[in-house]
Amino acid sequence: MKRIKENYPSFNLFSIVGTWESVNLNPTVIIYRNDKDYLLSIIYVSETTKQASPATYEIQQDGSQYFIIVASKRLYVDYDSEKDVLSIASLGDYLRN
Repeated sequence: MKRIKENYPSFNLFSIVGTWESVNLNPTVIIYRNDKDYLLSIIYVSETTKQASPATYEIQQDGSQYFIIVASKRLYVDYDSEKDVLSIASLGDYLRN
């Protein structure tokens, strides 16, 4: 297969490993590597009990885009390396913690 830009993401998943905090007050996100897979955990905190509970998703690739599947929907993950801003569809922008 010929290597063309449309088949490869504009960033490497290794560059987004870490803890990210939402600029829109959405749950905190942690991205990490487990063996050969990259996982994204969304940390939900209960308003009543103040208990944290993670929901973990495998980061998948479709051509030049990364995504996770939440409730049968694809949420696309993008990264602006110049601004160091992570974007997750429907959750908004995140800054590295």
